[in-house]
Amino acid sequence: MQRIMIAGTASGSGKTTIVCAVLQALVNRRRKTAAFKCGPDFIDPMFHSKIIGTKSRNLDGYFMDRKTLNALLYKNTRGMDIAVIEGVMGYYDGLGMEDTASSYALARDTETPVVLVVPCKGMGRSVQAVIDGYVNFKEDSHIKGVIFNQLAPSLYPAMKAYCEKNNIRVLGCFPKTKKAEIGSRHLGLITVDEIADLKEKMQILAELAEQYIDLEGILELAQKAKPLNIKENLQIGTQGKKQLRIAVARDKAFCFYYEDNLELLRELGSEIVEFSPIADQQLPKDIDGLILGGGYPELYADVLEKNHAMRQDIKEKIQAGLPTHAECGGFLYLHREITTPNGTTNQMAGVLDGTCIFTEKLQHFGYVELVAFKDNLLCKTGDKIRAHEFHRCVSDLAADTFRTEKGDREWCSFCAADNLLAGFPHIHYYANPQFAINFVEKCADYSVKRSSKPAKNAD
Repeated sequence: MQRIMIAGTASGSGKTTIVCAVLQALVNRRRKTAAFKCGPDFIDPMFHSKIIGTKSRNLDGYFMDRKTLNALLYKNTRGMDIAVIEGVMGYYDGLGMEDTASSYALARDTETPVVLVVPCKGMGRSVQAVIDGYVNFKEDSHIKGVIFNQLAPSLYPAMKAYCEKNNIRVLGCFPKTKKAEIGSRHLGLITVDEIADLKEKMQILAELAEQYIDLEGILELAQKAKPLNIKENLQIGTQGKKQLRIAVARDKAFCFYYEDNLELLRELGSEIVEFSPIADQQLPKDIDGLILGGGYPELYADVLEKNHAMRQDIKEKIQAGLPTHAECGGFLYLHREITTPNGTTNQMAGVLDGTCIFTEKLQHFGYVELVAFKDNLLCKTGDKIRAHEFHRCVSDLAADTFRTEKGDREWCSFCAADNLLAGFPHIHYYANPQFAINFVEKCADYSVKRSSKPAKNAD
């Protein structure tokens, strides 16, 4: 399986821009390309997916063990010509000062060759020290090549000679381009649906890749990747006898999903039915479950508020027993009201009688571990799962369902009812697949009850 990782020396090194440039260039060459993101990021995979025309996936060493990482990589690359994995933060940055969840650990565990993006603005010979440090920091660094980002053209010959002398392949020197710049906000890049000229920008990047990046060299390195260490395929539970219908909110306000989560629900016997809390007037018909993912409801709070019909339908369905899992942005939407970053207060679905207020700083950020205080929609008392948080808002609701642990700190998270679990943490099912199985079983129970109800008289 041909594969390559494009990693960076730090966040902001330009790796996402270069990954998008390489992906678009490969697609233009009619290469069947799979894309992955190292870590819990939601936004970068959206860009990958828009370019390659199929869903990009997350590979995260905090959520998944080595066996699962390799199995998901194998499963999601079958039939493809090449897989491109985008790194996270700096190449060796992981959980604290550990290798766990770093780009390096993923490359090591999947034996993937790495191309390091080195930002060179404001540096001369120091670039050589940076390269030397990254390549030699670990004996098995897996770094096989470099791409210089914004290196002064006059320095390129000397840098190239230095790398070749040290058996490091130089795969390009990428220039700065304002025409293809993508804006950002507190959660990272703005999302793909907010960029009207995205296709044009990606084509500009592809043209630059063809001109300034050694794509043939990248393909050659990808061909040298060792076979993936797969001893058995992933088998999570058994497919349900009944085809369930699970509604998933998907629009500009709710767009943060791990694609493998949705795929696992499909494999467990569920049909994923997408809808828009912004544009649709009611939930899809005959659904057995509901997922409200993260995103940016605060940016569309006025539009969400004006959609009275959708807010009312969601409230009535959940109160009537519809199994519902709401994460972060979806959690905010279920509040009675939210106060947005600009200070305005908007009415939301009102399933939870509370207020959520945006602050100027991050409240919780990073990897956490959840331990259940009590039985709930997804698990039993004492069950554990690893998760991720990233938000600037606070809720006045009393969270009482999970103990959230991060290093030597802990706090309570999630609000729960018999059919509802809502809170800030984002959960990846492959951190504990039983959570997905439990959710599907609750949806199946609801489906039986829903189907057994007598039909209303036509008059």
